[in-house]
Amino acid sequence: MKTLRQIALLIPVLVLTLAAHAAAQAQSASSAGSSDAVGCGQRCYRVALPLGLYVQQVIEDGRYVMLEDGSVWEIRLSQRPVASSWRPGDFVQLKTIWAPVDRYVVLLAQGDNDKAEARLAGRGHAPATGLPN
Repeated sequence: MKTLRQIALLIPVLVLTLAAHAAAQAQSASSAGSSDAVGCGQRCYRVALPLGLYVQQVIEDGRYVMLEDGSVWEIRLSQRPVASSWRPGDFVQLKTIWAPVDRYVVLLAQGDNDKAEARLAGRGHAPATGLPN
């Protein structure tokens, strides 16, 4: 009988504890999805990149790379020699760069060694900038 009284007293405490825990989890989940999350300002976003795509065309000696989906990527100057060696039909992985420099936010990688930082330059054709390489 004594054990039943103890259980009867512990049940409300357990229910209140579980309710508070569930409320805290719900609040945490809703704030994690907003742009006001800790360490996340107005520019906080994630883009789901495809695992990889095939190279359709290398333009201007590796300045731009067009992938099979029609996206055109501008390659960072120091990595253009790497991109210029790619050929149509080569498979490149697309990876997010979590600490981008000068808006080069995607890493195009062919194998373990051929990697080039890139930023989206357009779709369908290389931009007509008229600027020198």
